[in-house]
Amino acid sequence: MPRNTPAPPPPESPAVYMTPLLSKRKDGVFPSLLDLSDPSRTTKPNGGLNKAYRTNAKLLLQLRGKNNNEVNSDGEELQALKDAIDETILEIMEDSDDVVDVKFQSAGCCWTMYFNDDMNDAHENFCVEIVLLANEIAGTLNYVADVMLQPLVEVDPDPLAPPLRGFREAKGAFESIALAIRKCIVRLEFPEFPEGCKGRAFREVYQLNARLKSGSFATVCRGTHRATGRKVAIKCVLRKDLPPADDAAIYDEVAILSSLNHPHIVPLIDFFDEKDCYFIVMELMSGGDLFDRIGKKKSYSEADARDLVVKMLKSVAYCHQRKIAHCDMKPKNLLLMSEENDSFIKLADFGFAARVHAPKTLTKQCGTPFFVAPEILMRKPYDHQSDMWSVGCIIFLLLSGNLPFMGRSQKELFRKIVAGKFEFSGDDWANVSDDAKDLVRRMLVLDPDERITSAEAIRHSWLKTSRDRLNLVSLEGTSQRLKTFNARMKLRSAMIAIDWVHSIQRVSWISKRGLNTGLNGKSPSPSPKVTNNRKSIKSDVSNDMSKLSIKTKEKKKHTLEI
Repeated sequence: MPRNTPAPPPPESPAVYMTPLLSKRKDGVFPSLLDLSDPSRTTKPNGGLNKAYRTNAKLLLQLRGKNNNEVNSDGEELQALKDAIDETILEIMEDSDDVVDVKFQSAGCCWTMYFNDDMNDAHENFCVEIVLLANEIAGTLNYVADVMLQPLVEVDPDPLAPPLRGFREAKGAFESIALAIRKCIVRLEFPEFPEGCKGRAFREVYQLNARLKSGSFATVCRGTHRATGRKVAIKCVLRKDLPPADDAAIYDEVAILSSLNHPHIVPLIDFFDEKDCYFIVMELMSGGDLFDRIGKKKSYSEADARDLVVKMLKSVAYCHQRKIAHCDMKPKNLLLMSEENDSFIKLADFGFAARVHAPKTLTKQCGTPFFVAPEILMRKPYDHQSDMWSVGCIIFLLLSGNLPFMGRSQKELFRKIVAGKFEFSGDDWANVSDDAKDLVRRMLVLDPDERITSAEAIRHSWLKTSRDRLNLVSLEGTSQRLKTFNARMKLRSAMIAIDWVHSIQRVSWISKRGLNTGLNGKSPSPSPKVTNNRKSIKSDVSNDMSKLSIKTKEKKKHTLEI
């Protein structure tokens, strides 16, 4: 037991969520009632912090198998969630000395965790509370695990008042606890994998072959299933030096990928969770880059572009129907399945994907500069409608070989995106059908509420136009521009990255308009590790188009031994 741990304030009797099945529980464990006026549960305690993680009965795949029609009782779901949180708390206490005691209140499902008295004043001024809430929303039972850093003493309501003593130490422990709870909730959404997460080592099941692509913490390799000889792509994520939030984000990516089953989405095959590395096994897409293939075609018409758009929109609409936003739609994430087929594309890279539990609830700044939606740049809450802006940019590119918004610097590019002005000018658009232009026009709308949805887009008249008619519209000039698109974008991305490095030293144009945080959600403070070397930046960016979630410090690159 901790020394000098203050007695917690008398617990208030929480409003609990009750159903006929839950009322039969003899242990008196009932979740707190989720307030439907604030289903995201984002209000932080005065003087404290909170992080809320949400799931629902349809996502708890591990409890009901892959068929969501098999309904388990809400009592079983509640018990599984409680057991998972209990187990996670025990692991936290075994692995860290920060927490020395925990108390559980059955009515309202509330855990209170107390800090070690070695943590300066944190043990006297703070505790961590985890509350499990539930309520039915649109016919589906939703659960929220709300993790709060709760002050134990009276807090000065003045927002300019200094934080309580021990806040820094308590915040660090809180962040670790919150991420652990996040992972335990998401893990319940995992399906039963074919061979992963069952105690077998990855290298017993798969052989790593050639390296296909490398990043800061991840390497994509070609792999072979030892028993069957099946060729696959394997994303290997090294956990050494991986930031805790990024570590937890791998679980989100896997949970989302495992819930998708569509002919035009790269499927997840298996997942291995090991101490030093995560291994995400996916279908191998060996067809190469879409734009390189278009550039090599003997002929390219509006019909060819339309056929690609149909497949892309079907995959996006499938995700949106399941309340998933991709959050990084761009040409490089449209992969060709084989070298023989010019049009069988699949949507890939769900590393930024997020579940949209309610409209305009996403806040993470992510995407790729030339395709990012204006609401993300303006730091407004957004949802899956941001994908439709990106899709509009891709369609514009497929039809003309150029992007609707270009700039020689980050400032110029983002200003043009936020202004939202574009033109169908020049010979590039001379013969393109009015229906195609109309679809693009309805996607590139600044107000996401007025922007066409994916469900509406797949019913658009252009997608139903006769192929013979569209085949008469040659896009030969477009195909040649697409052939050199990747090279041109590498150079422009390098220029934008260089401009960003210089902008670290000054107030950005976004900050002047009240957007006073960096593009990754943090203040862009100078770092001695950031280099102004033009060749170095260009080389880094050429590996992949720079993302909005650029870090202000260089990440050490790690290599994976194959």
